[in-house]
Amino acid sequence: MKFFGLFGAFSLALLALNTLPAQAQSPYKLTKTIALGGAMKWDYLHFDPATDRLYVSHGNVVDVLNGKTGVKISELRGLPGSHGIAVDPISGLIYADSAKNSQAVAFDPKSFKPVATTPVVQDADGMVYDAASKQIFVAGGDGNAVTPISTITKKAAADIALGGSPEFLAVDDAGSLYVNINDKNEIVRIDTKTNTVTARWPVAPCKSPTGLAIDTITRRLFSSCHSGVMVVMNADTGKIISSLPIGQGTDAAAFDPSKKRVFSSNADGTLNIISEASPTSFTDISMPTEKAARTLAVNPASGRIFLVTANVTSTTPPATPGGRIHYEFAPGSVKLLIFDPIK
Repeated sequence: MKFFGLFGAFSLALLALNTLPAQAQSPYKLTKTIALGGAMKWDYLHFDPATDRLYVSHGNVVDVLNGKTGVKISELRGLPGSHGIAVDPISGLIYADSAKNSQAVAFDPKSFKPVATTPVVQDADGMVYDAASKQIFVAGGDGNAVTPISTITKKAAADIALGGSPEFLAVDDAGSLYVNINDKNEIVRIDTKTNTVTARWPVAPCKSPTGLAIDTITRRLFSSCHSGVMVVMNADTGKIISSLPIGQGTDAAAFDPSKKRVFSSNADGTLNIISEASPTSFTDISMPTEKAARTLAVNPASGRIFLVTANVTSTTPPATPGGRIHYEFAPGSVKLLIFDPIK
């Protein structure tokens, strides 16, 4: 996942199909808008249930916010090219990466000061914690690999070569790590006990998979794709179960285990809400958010959804058919959008 700037072209027909019915039946409402200001760059969000904190990658820092109020608590500093965030639930240490420095930095959860720095793969991006191996995995887009970091020693093991450019990651906490390979249109499965690749599965009809989420109970992977679909995959066999239409410019997916819903946040200003009626049956509605709100996090206890965007001042059409749209923003207008379930 790169910093915000370029996104896929709009599909007007798809948006009409998705968003018009959703206006009347959206199960969420916008309850808060929190001004964040600062750098006009942002990327991943991470919600930590143990502390009720929201972490937002925001330029060269990570904003630390109160998950209930949205009030800013502190910053994780010294992260040029910030992208991913993960929390070790045992020590409480907060890990964030720096693409420019090819580093992952562990921060104290009370002082928010750095306590350890680990060299990682080139173009450090998405991060995830794996409970089975007690490792943090850092994806590197240009490095075509992921770096495992032991949360016990805070040292990195050898990079795991992926043969393509990774986007986001998901774990089942039972020993499997899944990684979207954006330029190869596939998902790679890694054994986190041996740090070896055990499977490669195509995601057709998806093209350019980005966001990735998992339902560990039904063993379903949900991969959101720049081609305007979300594929549902069997996490054990790689079989495609379903393909659902989503908005354009997706950059993240998230799963709410209590409500059995998966989400795709899209730069076209929509949020797809996909409900699991069963392991093989899914319903998909779309609700409006704001343009450029293409990354998200979910509070699994309350169902609250967090998105980040900024005020769009201009839009440059794609240079070629099917290309990407470029957005310009009002300086200092980065903001957090909070959506809560309608009771």
